Amino acid sequence: MADADFNEQDYLAANPDVASAVGKGQFRSGWEHFETFGRKEGRPLNRFGRMSREDKALYAVDRKGLGLEIGPSHNPIAPKRRGFNVHTLDHATAADLRSKYHGHGVNLDNIEEVDFVWTGQPLSELIGRTQCYAWIIASHVIEHIPDLISFLQQCEVLLKADGVLSLVIPDKRYCFDHFLPPTSTGHLLDAWTERRTRPSHGQVFDHFANASKRDGNIAWSPGGGGADALAHTLREARELWAHSRSATEYVDVHCWRFTPASFRLVLSDLQALGLTELGIRAEFDTTGCEFHVALAKGCDPVNLDRFRELKRLKIEDA
Repeated sequence: MADADFNEQDYLAANPDVASAVGKGQFRSGWEHFETFGRKEGRPLNRFGRMSREDKALYAVDRKGLGLEIGPSHNPIAPKRRGFNVHTLDHATAADLRSKYHGHGVNLDNIEEVDFVWTGQPLSELIGRTQCYAWIIASHVIEHIPDLISFLQQCEVLLKADGVLSLVIPDKRYCFDHFLPPTSTGHLLDAWTERRTRPSHGQVFDHFANASKRDGNIAWSPGGGGADALAHTLREARELWAHSRSATEYVDVHCWRFTPASFRLVLSDLQALGLTELGIRAEFDTTGCEFHVALAKGCDPVNLDRFRELKRLKIEDA
């Protein structure tokens, strides 16, 4: 069954080489090409050009349904002002976000009114409903969540039976996480068992001791080489580690790090362990410093050759 937004005629019109290959019998359909090659190649779905990051995030989403955008900050993907029927959830009110980003060179007008201020409680408890959203978008969010398994489970509770969780995830190879290894399933299991509500002290240290940059930037694109400098000194890392041990305020860091392959492997493990019913509805390989994954209930399990995937991850991280 093709994705809901896929149109065979539009795809073939946008990709005449694919249309020619289908005509020659090299593919049974444009959909077969898209599933095999086109999705990862970032092929345009229509003649208007390549998909934007917003189009990828909204690709499997029922845009007419009620949605929830988590942590949009000053850069929402599905803003109310563009007509989306959406609730906004963030760590602070709109006024506080405007104050936080004032003078940082961002457009403060992009900050949406915040419907729910999240302080770490279960999402369904904060929102007061379950099975109410057709879609949830979380862009550059899950890497910050101290207990990612519980977050996925809470999103399952909020989604309707055919709802979609759309994730935009930084690729750890092309951002300040460059020198740190991908997150393993065991790391997530430990955090879930402990029901963490904030990063561990070790995660705080690792984040600041190993964060890197390239050409002065904390994120970059494939093909430009790896990191060329550290972003912080060891003294800064030591001070922030000590601060996390003694202070009551939250120290925000990347708790988790993924590549497309490592995320797929972790999700496969969580399915096998019975910890999530979410499967991959659609995915787009890394563009710039990020990749996109749409998760939904009722999808086929992520069946992987574990040994082959681990070898691939070893090569990726070399």
